[in-house]
Amino acid sequence: MTAASLVYLAACGALVYSGFCRLVHTSDTTLVIVRAVIWLLTAAALAAGGAVLFWSHVPRWPDAALAAAIAAVQVVTAVLWRDGVPASFRRQA
Repeated sequence: MTAASLVYLAACGALVYSGFCRLVHTSDTTLVIVRAVIWLLTAAALAAGGAVLFWSHVPRWPDAALAAAIAAVQVVTAVLWRDGVPASFRRQA
């Protein structure tokens, strides 16, 4: 397995974990589009990691860099979710 594959898998794992953590905080008061994109990102990360592990996909450095950058955004913005869904992502009463 290449170094790019390891970075890619680590980033996919971080994306799946961050998606799970965010989805735990969501409820019916969360904007539907926000829930949908979190589900989409989590599912895409699962599929991408699965492609490496089960279907012999070999990501290159640009793939790994993009996945790592997206994972970094999720990690950095996790602080906004510490107390639950941010107010801007909730439906208006």
